[in-house]
Amino acid sequence: MKKTILQIFAIAFIAVTFTSCSKCVECVDCAEGVTLEQTELCQDDFDSKDDYKSAIELIEAFGCDCK
Repeated sequence: MKKTILQIFAIAFIAVTFTSCSKCVECVDCAEGVTLEQTELCQDDFDSKDDYKSAIELIEAFGCDCK
């Protein structure tokens, strides 16, 4: 019984670990005159994590708040 429960726990842990989770931010409250074509940015939409971070930094440089 304990072995079965341990196997189920191990399978569940592996499934959760390898499930892709998409980190997204929503950029709002932009400075006057700044209009974004897309307000939600997800890491999966970029080629790399660095590209994702750079896009957020650029949007924030224009006066938007990304959370």
